[in-house]
Amino acid sequence: MQNYESELQTLLINTIGGLKASMKNIMKEKGLPLSPLYFMILKHIHETENCTANYLADITERDKGQVTRLVQEVVNQELVIKTQNPHDKRSQFLLLTEKGLGFYQQLAKADKAVLKEMRADVSDEELKKFLEIGAKMLTNLHAINDKV
Repeated sequence: MQNYESELQTLLINTIGGLKASMKNIMKEKGLPLSPLYFMILKHIHETENCTANYLADITERDKGQVTRLVQEVVNQELVIKTQNPHDKRSQFLLLTEKGLGFYQQLAKADKAVLKEMRADVSDEELKKFLEIGAKMLTNLHAINDKV
């Protein structure tokens, strides 16, 4: 009898590891001193209007302290600036600088190319079904983790 759950776990771990390795290689090739997590931070800042560090902590499911350190690092590298939230003096919005946008665009282009190659021989319909199933499993996982 086949153990599909174990195969699923291995598939997901290897997929994530492979994506991280690809992104690390791309970043190294382009001389960008960042890790894949920084790319995700830049991506969320770019795609989210009025993005805050708290939002990043929630969406990445990372500790707020860790996200604060990550944000400070990209601020120090002049990739991101902080602006005051006019509605909440305790909160700051995060915006990409020109330099940050340039880094993000380079990485996004390379990331898209890797993802396109990764899904070679996978039809749109197959990918759509995979995403639907993955979303269900992620919902189940969140429900399990919310109980703990």
